[in-house]
Amino acid sequence: MILKDKTQTSSASIKLDAGIKQEHDVAFYLRRAYKDRDNVMVLNDLRIEHDGEIAQIDHLIAYTYGFIVVESKSIRGEVNVNEYGEWSRSYKGQWSGMPSPIKQAELQLKLLKQYLCANTEKVIGKFLGIQQGLGARCYDVFCAISSDAIIDRSKAPKDIATKLMKSEFVTDALDKKMNFIKFYNLAAKIADTRPTFNQDELLCICNFLLGDIQQQNVVNEAPAVWAAPATRMTNAAAGSVQPTPQAAVITKPPTKAVAVDAVAAQCKHCGQCSGLTAQSGRYGYYVQCGSCGGNTPLKRPCPACNSLNTKVSRAKAVYRLVCGDCSTTANILTSP
Repeated sequence: MILKDKTQTSSASIKLDAGIKQEHDVAFYLRRAYKDRDNVMVLNDLRIEHDGEIAQIDHLIAYTYGFIVVESKSIRGEVNVNEYGEWSRSYKGQWSGMPSPIKQAELQLKLLKQYLCANTEKVIGKFLGIQQGLGARCYDVFCAISSDAIIDRSKAPKDIATKLMKSEFVTDALDKKMNFIKFYNLAAKIADTRPTFNQDELLCICNFLLGDIQQQNVVNEAPAVWAAPATRMTNAAAGSVQPTPQAAVITKPPTKAVAVDAVAAQCKHCGQCSGLTAQSGRYGYYVQCGSCGGNTPLKRPCPACNSLNTKVSRAKAVYRLVCGDCSTTANILTSP
């Protein structure tokens, strides 16, 4: 199940465009493999903030037994990993060192784990009256490199070599790591001691991580208004905005449109939440960041049913997300 797809973006930099293309390639293979799987949920372009730290995760796989971070890396030419786990790459015949994408993914995964464990009661329930934990779940990383790269992992430590593959093999590696046991293999299922999530728990965790579903209580307004992603803030005029740990269902659109400040949106490139201006372009409505110049689409999954069949419409200064499946209407942004 794809809960957050990779959005169509571009930049003025050839290098950045190559990185974006690589992320799209990996997202394509993930979508082909898991779009119809209820026990595997994919979140692309996920940003986590915790304890003053930020992790920008290319691809997160949440599944029955835990979490896997996949780092996409665009590399043209050759890449080499030596016996110490140090990386180098060639470009136009010139070799240079490069940071380890595996280490980068491990740092992202560590922050994700800390974030989830710090919010355990919000994202997972109790079993027989005992609060379940998240620390003992499976946490793994992989790195997916451009398919046209040449990889030399002959001297790489085994634990690194097995985490490194080309894009088209990423789902094979994921399937092997997730290791779903066939329903008829009773002996293997009994021997499998990994703690599990059910589908409702997975959805609750993913909605919490997305941070898209927030309920804003507006002074003198009864209906709930859904704000755009990911910042937790307190607005003196509008009440407090809190992330909701699971998808809440809006049975009908709000009876009165309530303005949501542009600060409720967030630049996906630099994380800036202020200085964002609404724009209209070839691919629909988006916000442009005044700090880095990056564009962030307003289109997102439905906050009620997680459907990707949504569109953004504009009525004067109010932007609305409309779901084609459940007819939910959510205010997401007001032009400055």
